[in-house]
Amino acid sequence: MKKIWFSLNLGIAHFLLFYMAILIVTPKRMPLYPIIIWLGMIIFSGLIVHFYWNKASFNQTTTRIRKNHKKTPRAALLSTLLFLLTCISFKIFSHINILIPITLIFMTATSIIYTIASHIKSIDNKEKTIALRVKLAVKYSWVLASLISYYLARSLISNSFDIPFDTTFNKLMTIITALFFIFIFYYFIYFIFIAFLSSITSQTKKKKPIVINYSMSIFAPLFIIGYISCIAFNVQTLSILKFGFELAMKYDTRDTFFCKNEYMLLSKHPNARFMFISEGNYRALIPHHDDFTISRLSCTNSEPFYSLVSVEDKKGLMIATLEKRTEALVSDLKATIR
Repeated sequence: MKKIWFSLNLGIAHFLLFYMAILIVTPKRMPLYPIIIWLGMIIFSGLIVHFYWNKASFNQTTTRIRKNHKKTPRAALLSTLLFLLTCISFKIFSHINILIPITLIFMTATSIIYTIASHIKSIDNKEKTIALRVKLAVKYSWVLASLISYYLARSLISNSFDIPFDTTFNKLMTIITALFFIFIFYYFIYFIFIAFLSSITSQTKKKKPIVINYSMSIFAPLFIIGYISCIAFNVQTLSILKFGFELAMKYDTRDTFFCKNEYMLLSKHPNARFMFISEGNYRALIPHHDDFTISRLSCTNSEPFYSLVSVEDKKGLMIATLEKRTEALVSDLKATIR
């Protein structure tokens, strides 16, 4: 088994796994899909020719990797395999059970962290200077990213729902939005950290014999995993936010509101949800196509004992004003023609 493992060309293995992941992520209806297939076949053929052409030098390289660094290339290859399984799970199981893709995402992230930790251990000195610096950087970056993300999330929820800033601290919507911002922050930090770790590795080559193939077998997969994930995340951002907000709405809102000493609902919008702000003051979340609209709901003393006003921003008000002016202009033209 060891002979088979160490005779495996890591470049070909990583290419095959990433190539299958790209084919799964890329929609088949895209015009680039046939180009990706043909380009992948050409590159794969070139890698095989290159592997057999330089078989002798490759065997020498794998011996050095096997002697000095055993765990890290294996962990990087495992990360790539788990990433492929994650892409497959989103394609097959996301509409059935979201738990399987989430579990594979967690396993992939754990494998990536283990790969980075193993690599740092292999290039670090006896005092573990690099490891200590990385721990401090992770600690302070987490605190800073969390505080900034939490503040941005509270501001966004306050402005979007037109609710007081103080009422956003205990909303599940705020936590989900903050996690979204933290995720974006750490995407940028991840790429910066990979580049920084690569530069450190090149500086430590004089002290430790780290070959180019070994470095490429680690940093190239980690970078490609982050890059493909970033593209897939950008494509699915709206779906992810929609899923998160639908989950949060079940806990932050209810299906009735209380006015005139009784619980009521909107007859025209039976599926509406209501967020309590203060006594006699709610935010009505009314489903609209695949989204929802937000309205101010206030209790009144006359029938129907509540008033409903849509929450508008500057852009919405300007569009509504232009629509009214257009309607008035059209009616004036019709009157003139008659």
